[in-house]
Amino acid sequence: MGLEEVLAEELKQLGADDVYVGRRGVACVADQETLYKILIHSRMAIRVLVRLAEHGIANESELYEWVKKLPWEDHLSIKNTLAVDVVSFHPEMNHTIFLAQKTKDAIVDRFRDLYDMRPSVSPKDPDVRINLHISNDGASHIALDASGRSMNQRGYRQRTGKAAINEVLAAGLISLSLWDPETPFIDPMCGSGTFVIEAAMIAKRRAPALLNDNFGLKRWPGFRETLWQRLIREAERQERRDVDWIYGGDHDPRMIKIAGENIRQARLSHNITLVNKPFDKLWIPEGNGVIISNPPYGEHIGDRRELRKMYEELGRVLKYKAAGYKAYFITPDREFRETMPMKPGKIFNVMNGSIPCEYISYSIGPKK
Repeated sequence: MGLEEVLAEELKQLGADDVYVGRRGVACVADQETLYKILIHSRMAIRVLVRLAEHGIANESELYEWVKKLPWEDHLSIKNTLAVDVVSFHPEMNHTIFLAQKTKDAIVDRFRDLYDMRPSVSPKDPDVRINLHISNDGASHIALDASGRSMNQRGYRQRTGKAAINEVLAAGLISLSLWDPETPFIDPMCGSGTFVIEAAMIAKRRAPALLNDNFGLKRWPGFRETLWQRLIREAERQERRDVDWIYGGDHDPRMIKIAGENIRQARLSHNITLVNKPFDKLWIPEGNGVIISNPPYGEHIGDRRELRKMYEELGRVLKYKAAGYKAYFITPDREFRETMPMKPGKIFNVMNGSIPCEYISYSIGPKK
């Protein structure tokens, strides 16, 4: 939520057509090559679903009859394993496990009728993952999950800290900041390092799939390995090596150790400077750039007076040391905006997992 527009812009840049922004999702039209590019390059999509069919249904029996009529033999074989995920907002058809079972039954019964054989079910690691969505009025669509996994799983996060930002959210928030990747990027409370890692990948023009390309689509019967490898090689050629203006700091040596491990796993040790210092001791290059962070809040601090003191000190430090920069902070704590001694700019409403948050911008003027 809150990142639909930046995802839509990313899809356009990757060659998608007829891009439509919905609520917590974006639809588009893409040929096979563009679909592969989206999987390889997208930083802000959680999943990529290839829609097969739409239909209105009133009950589980109609669901079964509709799904069974679809040409599943065009999309999987008897040798493939499958699994079904269901999202339903219907007031009566709301038992997702039962709906998934009916959908699976319809698919395997079609194979049994055609070939007297049926594919197997593998809930945890299927070759083909199928997604069924039912709206509150019964309008339904069924899709193949080309990603096969949540695409925030880049493969570099070995460990995290409390209230960690996931990779897709971090990349989306960086995009919302309109950061110029040729200028410094700083996270003064970097925790496990997700913001600085995603920023370095953006500045290096490194496609996320170069770290982890274990996508469901690669096990589909119609997967084109030659096309995929050509696009992977193109992604490798566009990566740059000279990035060295990404900085992360944290007062907790344990978090710096975790961040360092994640940075090494992401193969970015030469691109990110990491220091074990509190935010008021962190060096900030002169000029302009962006500061983005997920500051501690609520139960992660405990004492509200201590928390307010930290927010006030953060604002004073930024006004003194970061003149010319823009700063962005994601927080669920409404006191943050009230306590920070700077006037906020644009405020975005986003979700960090299930936690509603504000993403607050500040323009830091010259020293007074």
